[in-house]
Amino acid sequence: MFRSLATALPVWAAAIVALVVVVVALPREDWIAATGVVAASAVLLSFIVQVAFQRTDGVVKRLLVSTVGIVIIAALASGLMLILSGLQ
Repeated sequence: MFRSLATALPVWAAAIVALVVVVVALPREDWIAATGVVAASAVLLSFIVQVAFQRTDGVVKRLLVSTVGIVIIAALASGLMLILSGLQ
């Protein structure tokens, strides 16, 4: 499990940072559309991390952990963005 988290945590952190940049840099109308782009980019980043890791044993499990985390992070961010855009 340590190897799964070791490759997933940097990807999750990059996704969170990118979503914060989206909220700060883009107008409210573009937040939800940009969330999909950030999630897709994070999935591509997880593939790059797996290739750089150069270990074939458990690669599917590590990609699954990364991808599930990305989906959860994107869903939570989308909900928060909808709440924030409704408040202002």
